[in-house]
Amino acid sequence: MERGLQRSIVDEQLPGAQNAMARQQGRSARNAKKTIAVFCDGGFLAHVTRSFEVGRALRHCFGHRVVFCCDGPYTHIPRDAGFEVVPVFTVNRDITMDVARKGTPPRLSWWKSICDQSVAADLQALEAIKPDAVVADMRWSMSTSARAFGIPYVAVANACWTDRFAQPIEPPEGHITSKVLGKWLAKAAFPKLIELQMKYGALGYKDARKRHGLPPLRSMWEAVEGDITLMPDLPEFMPVVRNTPPSFRYIGPLLWDANIGLPSWFSKLQPGRPTIYFTMGSTGDTKFFEEAVRVFGNTEFQVLITTGGLAEIPNPPSNVFIAKYAPGDALMAVSDVVVSHGGNGTVYQALSCGVPVIGFPTMFDQEINMRQVEALGIGIQMSNKEYSGPALDKAVRKVLNETRYRERCRQLAARISRMDGRRRAALHIHDFLQHKDPREHPVTATAILQLLPPLDTESAVA
Repeated sequence: MERGLQRSIVDEQLPGAQNAMARQQGRSARNAKKTIAVFCDGGFLAHVTRSFEVGRALRHCFGHRVVFCCDGPYTHIPRDAGFEVVPVFTVNRDITMDVARKGTPPRLSWWKSICDQSVAADLQALEAIKPDAVVADMRWSMSTSARAFGIPYVAVANACWTDRFAQPIEPPEGHITSKVLGKWLAKAAFPKLIELQMKYGALGYKDARKRHGLPPLRSMWEAVEGDITLMPDLPEFMPVVRNTPPSFRYIGPLLWDANIGLPSWFSKLQPGRPTIYFTMGSTGDTKFFEEAVRVFGNTEFQVLITTGGLAEIPNPPSNVFIAKYAPGDALMAVSDVVVSHGGNGTVYQALSCGVPVIGFPTMFDQEINMRQVEALGIGIQMSNKEYSGPALDKAVRKVLNETRYRERCRQLAARISRMDGRRRAALHIHDFLQHKDPREHPVTATAILQLLPPLDTESAVA
């Protein structure tokens, strides 16, 4: 889908020296450094880290000034790396988690208030920064704010959060529709329910858009999209429907290259001993840290756990190794399987290391991730509500004993490496700023990526 850009009209019409001068002036204008505002939810590690990786690629590869607009416990990550950070209104992460896990729409008056505050905060930040473009990772208000401000808008969203996702969306485990209608009727009715919920969500922006002379959103799908929408996915993991517009672009997973030292116990790990890595990101169920110890403590396994500061595990057995934070890539590289919440960032990080995933999703999008994991034969989805220790032990042994899981993961690891998501995202954004045509893609993007400088690790501890 990477098509050549149209030649400049200046190139076609001006002869000789005038033509050369015009081309040089055009190149100078195109290569001028821009200011780019990057909005993300500072309450969630995955959204901050992937936005951070895009921001540092824009700064390092193209020299753009990048200003982060976010608030929350993970805001320090871009700040510690030397980026400007402007705080903006952000819903408390606990409230967001509560709404997401209920799976039912919030009260409309509350939702309208949130939408109004978000748009007002966006516009205040944009007025202060006066950027040339805005990049936002699932900041739904930006579809209103960027258009009201009259600025190019690049959205970052996984394919499953767009209306172009090719796979059917099924009810989450324990959803009220399954309880009322039964499993099969709920499965048939759920797509229509999602459509109604997306239309309901769009009502929250009706007043704000009217104040700024913008037409109402038809559904929240429109709130997800930007002028161009970058999907940090593998096409085979998150496929989109045929005839998806060229404004939607796969860039590959955005993997966080964290500058975190290895735990002191890392050198004590025994090569060749079966190893399980437990991580629950910033949204998973921490009971599985205790289960890791209960089920696999004092066994033939090495058990690695990163808690993210979400839990304390006193007096672990000698085969259990615990750290608050650690470089995920290093731990996954010595692991045979990852047990997680099924978060997008963790799944892609495991795949980039060629390691299968066993997941206990607790949120809607995590269930989508784990269904895709199962469908591609790269791991096993397990029930959070019907969990048992023996079932987890059985799943781990199944993944370890059947080589097909590891072989398929290694194939996808090679794909992730070739896509080079961080620099590919920066290239698409930089290119879009030159011509502002959502239909145009960078010329031979893969070849250009080989010419860009590599990214050094410069990120902070979470």
